[in-house]
Amino acid sequence: MNTVGIIAEYNPFHTGHAYHIRKAKELTRSDCAVVIMSPDFVQRGEPAIFDKYARAEMALRCGADLVIELPVCYATGSAEYFARGAVTMLDRLGAVDALCFGAETDSAQLFETVASLLCDEPQPYRESLRESLRQGKTFPQARSDALCAVLTDRMAEAGLSEASAALSRFLETPNNILGIEYCKALRHLRSRMEIVPVARRGNSYDSKSLSGSFCSATALRETILDESEFLSDELLSDNTWARMKQYIPEECWKQFRALCAFPMTSQELDSCLTLRLLDDAVTGSIRCEETAILDLSSELADRMGKLRYELAGKTYREAVARLKTRQLTEARIRRALLHLILNIRTDDVKQYLENGTVFYARVLGFRKSAAPLLHEIKKRSVLPLITKTANASFTPDGCAARMWESDVYASHLYRSIRQIKYNIPFRTEYEYSPVIIP
Repeated sequence: MNTVGIIAEYNPFHTGHAYHIRKAKELTRSDCAVVIMSPDFVQRGEPAIFDKYARAEMALRCGADLVIELPVCYATGSAEYFARGAVTMLDRLGAVDALCFGAETDSAQLFETVASLLCDEPQPYRESLRESLRQGKTFPQARSDALCAVLTDRMAEAGLSEASAALSRFLETPNNILGIEYCKALRHLRSRMEIVPVARRGNSYDSKSLSGSFCSATALRETILDESEFLSDELLSDNTWARMKQYIPEECWKQFRALCAFPMTSQELDSCLTLRLLDDAVTGSIRCEETAILDLSSELADRMGKLRYELAGKTYREAVARLKTRQLTEARIRRALLHLILNIRTDDVKQYLENGTVFYARVLGFRKSAAPLLHEIKKRSVLPLITKTANASFTPDGCAARMWESDVYASHLYRSIRQIKYNIPFRTEYEYSPVIIP
């Protein structure tokens, strides 16, 4: 049985994602697709617009065979952490043959070449990186400049002819950056999985336009949220529904339309952030190395400490904008603030990475026809496969227990916020079962 792995957020799921699942199976000649999917909070440093079970169900209806939850500490982390957690999980399942990801290019060799350089970090690269950082550039900018400065010769040796400008563009897009991190993680693990990039089709990842053959998830989120004040079909314009419908798989349209009445946004984190900022114990500990919040650098921690009363009562987006500097990107700040709210700490993640990275595979859903795949994973996996949350059991105070508690807390926070906003009855993680599609 050939199995392909996919790493995704599906925030929200659309026709481009359905195309990717089909293409992944086709290119790898796989019988099954295993998706490692972000939970109720995503890498943007925000809540997912729809909950994890809804997004998992959409993926299963459109070709995925098994959906597994990515622990929240990795799902909300930088590209490096996101990739490390997800790739490790796929590798430890023991039954995945290839990793297929969307990117701006389908050149596997280019991804491997760049990843190799970043793993080796030759002296010219380190010197160029230090010089760019001294010039006041952000780390992503400095890394891109350093890579461009030293990659030309390597690419020529590898038979790649991309010009410096093209290489710079390659290093700027989030999908490509994630692809590089996937390759680095595979090298670190000495994994047998091959990489299969699929060239992106349709609009760019950050396009806000509902146009072209495939739109972006950003465009769908923007459209949903622009009209989220209208909570019934009668008040939503027929034109809006018609524009969105062409980008949602037919199998998911009814579910998608119902979910549009209950979208979750960063706005729902406003009061959570204020409570954390006003807690003296919290603001005192965020500067302490032993209790540092993930992605919260000393520079950002000092800035937050000085501005905390000014930030209190501000919206999540206003706080991000106020904290932004030349060296601190909005993406980094959003992740740090979310980690502060969720209490995701650097020392915990460091221990996770040192002790195995991931410790269980939480199943969000599967197709009934995937029974042979589940059997194969149970036979080969070094991770316990959790299908019944109530049966999950870990050694107290161990890494697995702390990771599990963090995942459960994040989901409970998401549902409590949703209950307050939309009066949707609260259910604990232990009351949920995996989504099963015939």
